[in-house]
Amino acid sequence: MDIKLLYYKKLEGNILPVDYVEWAYKMLDNEFSSPAVNFLAALEEPLNIFEVEQFFKRALNELKLTEPSYEESVEFYVQHLLQQIILDANNAINIGYEIYQVIREHFANEKVGIWYEISEMIDDFQYGDNVKSITQDFLIRFIVQEAKNQLEK
Repeated sequence: MDIKLLYYKKLEGNILPVDYVEWAYKMLDNEFSSPAVNFLAALEEPLNIFEVEQFFKRALNELKLTEPSYEESVEFYVQHLLQQIILDANNAINIGYEIYQVIREHFANEKVGIWYEISEMIDDFQYGDNVKSITQDFLIRFIVQEAKNQLEK
């Protein structure tokens, strides 16, 4: 798990102790090691959140890593979601709606535009009268194309 994704989950209050362990595995896979990282990677269930967070903080100090900013974490999470759409188009509708919620909550109005339009199409398709006769295939293709466009920027 990337540190920016980890911090996004932490800032949103959705972090689990296992997320820190996954971060430690990724650090070791990328050949970043320290006593605290090694300890985190060796932890098994049941995990104590306080102990895990303490060793995570030690690992940051040992590796001389700084915490990403809130904005960096949110931007990374959106990029992560865009990549998830490309990897699994079957979940494009759910992920597209999640992107809209994240952007609406964390960004100024200029970034909301296309994802607001997508969320409206999703709502019409799933819950509305669907006057535009939006199909699931069309919606998925539209979301996947927008994800590709934004990842190319």
